[in-house]
Amino acid sequence: MGRFADPSKQAPQQQTKNKGARRRVKIFLAIMALFLVWAGSTLWSQNDRIRNQNEALEQKQGEYKTVELSLNQIRHEVERLQDPEYIGQVARKKFRLYLPNETPIIQPHNSGEKP
Repeated sequence: MGRFADPSKQAPQQQTKNKGARRRVKIFLAIMALFLVWAGSTLWSQNDRIRNQNEALEQKQGEYKTVELSLNQIRHEVERLQDPEYIGQVARKKFRLYLPNETPIIQPHNSGEKP
């Protein structure tokens, strides 16, 4: 069917070629659209998971700072308890223990402090 062929015979072949090409393009676009929807939903869920983990991390870091402060206070208290003078002060204040030659000075209870 060369140059001099009947044009009415060529037209149906071109339409069928165009229909097949259009169908392939439509199928390809549909598959790409489905892929993009899947990739977008995966990205969205991962972003949400990362945000939740960052919030949990910030909370844990805050708890860590609090625990670190209390640990430092306890270490300081342990260091102070190694000192005999501090032990004597605690014994006098909390337990009202005094040395034999000491005269305790007791404040009245209405001063606002608890004994």
